Amino acid sequence: MTLSLPVDADANELLSRSPLALLIGMLLDQQVTLEKAFTSPRDLVRRLGHEPTAQELADYDPEALVAIFSERPALHRYPRAMAARVQEMCALIVD
Repeated sequence: MTLSLPVDADANELLSRSPLALLIGMLLDQQVTLEKAFTSPRDLVRRLGHEPTAQELADYDPEALVAIFSERPALHRYPRAMAARVQEMCALIVD
């Protein structure tokens, strides 16, 4: 399925091929613009230098993940809370 959200083509491509990226975008779609929520998975990939798996994010050092989410521009208005939520969601996926 190809998505066509009002975001960059590379963000749409990631969301279209990666169920995890799409879930992360949906989770982040709270108290930020749709564009911010659905480009943040792409920005997370860029900051990590690769596309993470749910297992990797579930096992990631929580404070290091908060630092990645908090790096300017932050991936969300509430980077600490959303880093924790993404990590919790990934742990549920892995379980």
